[in-house]
Amino acid sequence: MELRVVETFLKVAEVGSFSHAAVKLGYSQSAVTMQIKQLEAELGAALFERVPRGVILTDAGRTFAFHAHILMEAASAAAAAVSPASDEGDLTGTLRIGSVESTATSLLPPVLAAFAREHPAAQVVVVTSALEELADKCRRGELDLILTFEQPITLPGFTRETLRDEAVVLAAAPGLVPEADTTLDPEGLAHLPFVLTERGESYRHDFDRALAEHDIVVTPTIETGSTEMLVRLAADGAGVALVPRFSASAALETGSLAQLRTTLELPRMAIQVLYRDQKWVTPVMEAFMRLLRSAIAQNA
Repeated sequence: MELRVVETFLKVAEVGSFSHAAVKLGYSQSAVTMQIKQLEAELGAALFERVPRGVILTDAGRTFAFHAHILMEAASAAAAAVSPASDEGDLTGTLRIGSVESTATSLLPPVLAAFAREHPAAQVVVVTSALEELADKCRRGELDLILTFEQPITLPGFTRETLRDEAVVLAAAPGLVPEADTTLDPEGLAHLPFVLTERGESYRHDFDRALAEHDIVVTPTIETGSTEMLVRLAADGAGVALVPRFSASAALETGSLAQLRTTLELPRMAIQVLYRDQKWVTPVMEAFMRLLRSAIAQNA
């Protein structure tokens, strides 16, 4: 089984088209078709099914794709193991990171900037989506790791590293927050305007559930998936925001936001990194993880 044929198979599976894969790989479409037929004959199974807009994987194709990604990663690891050692600053390759948008905008920019300064020859691609879709992409080998801010989660077939536990806070412009020595009970929260993440998302779900235990439902004036936008909206007086403390720390320190005290038990979340159990941790991935751990620890 030739690695170039396996690479062709994975590219067809990724783009869902023989012709598009041919363009990406610099082959003719007939060459791609021949390679896939050769692979199917060798395996004794049909790997693709034709559909109106291209091809999709068969059950056998999905099973083979899982192992094919591991095979290609093992080949890369083998090549790297015998390559001449180079300074870490000369690292090359691509790191593909998945994250939900709010976590990516809150945590990644300073880490990515530091990584780019230290490893200018390496490339980083950030993909934002819902956690379920990111996990699927990671299983298919389209992502190297997932950075998430959730309650501790366990995904079958994934290794999880918890970087830090983190509080979620209620914050608003000083004029909207009661006196500093005032602590609101859940009923007191019910009469405040809120700006929140979408219903059902992460800590918003836990917040709604905690309020529901007191028969309280809050309807936010604004909903958005961007934590950065929530912080700015709250500072501009649009309402009380429920956000991770790290997202609001700068605004709380400068006084443009004040933290609201409440007897309601607010959720505690965790900054976590997930990647496939069989994933080869490339030098680029290892270097990024080292910077990420340091940045999270310094901002604790």
